Amino acid sequence: MLRVGPVTKANNQIIAVVDETAADRQQLMQKYHLTAEFLRYATDPLERARVEYNPFTSTWLIVYNVPVDANETDKRVIKPISFILKGNQLFVFVTAQTSHILSAVDAVNQADETRGMWDSLLAILYDISTTYFDYIQKMTESRLKIEEHLHQRSSSQHIFELADLSTALTYFLTGANGNLVAIGQLRLIAKRGENVNLSPQNIAQLEDIEVEAHQAQEMLELNSDIVDKLSNTFNNLLNNNLNQVMKLLTIYSVVLMIPPIIFGFYGMNMWLPLADKQWSWVFSVIISAAPIVWVMYRLKRDHFI
Repeated sequence: MLRVGPVTKANNQIIAVVDETAADRQQLMQKYHLTAEFLRYATDPLERARVEYNPFTSTWLIVYNVPVDANETDKRVIKPISFILKGNQLFVFVTAQTSHILSAVDAVNQADETRGMWDSLLAILYDISTTYFDYIQKMTESRLKIEEHLHQRSSSQHIFELADLSTALTYFLTGANGNLVAIGQLRLIAKRGENVNLSPQNIAQLEDIEVEAHQAQEMLELNSDIVDKLSNTFNNLLNNNLNQVMKLLTIYSVVLMIPPIIFGFYGMNMWLPLADKQWSWVFSVIISAAPIVWVMYRLKRDHFI
């Protein structure tokens, strides 16, 4: 579906493409003269964050990673969106999952203060870069809850929550690193002046985006390190609990194997000392308890219990 935005006072126009169809692609190629190659890149769900320029059509392709909410069928929390900049038109390619970015597009259209399409593009990229912090805050809150539960009582549910959090952080960190690569490409292109002449305001916008992206990357790395240490602590806790269980079972096994041995002797059909007395069962209990007390004493003295 195509959402054609208004022409701004600066004679710019932003066109949003939501879940591109075959009819949309045909229209983009015929009416707006976009190449099939760039359209294929723009709609690839696995495209990496990068910047590419086609000198024959004077068209820019910018792919940027956007954070999204995970669902039951797709655990990937980072999705690429693409921008194609051609003349005074900016094409934004999104899906149903990444369509929340269109709010930034609408904000740019409503402001109507841009002096060029690069201003609009960089304003949208800045908005995307800052959305990472909202997700980082949510993940931090989830991590703190898991830590609180670990201090109380651990369960398999906490293991799955910790695994999901670690996976999400990996996706987010990969997305942030990819965005920094794309921003680095833009900075290099702007520095060389290759096929584009960014204004001082655009350079300042690009620097702001890089600062936000770097900060998001550092926060994600910090959270990832904390989650890794938390996972190690959790594993150590589980191992310690297992060791305690095995320790108790070993003690019970050693202690409880003594009475059957003695009672087994006195249950045999043969002559044994004091076996013919009425109080012989008391004697068997006493000689069973004595080794148990001795074993418990040795275990306590050797600091096993």
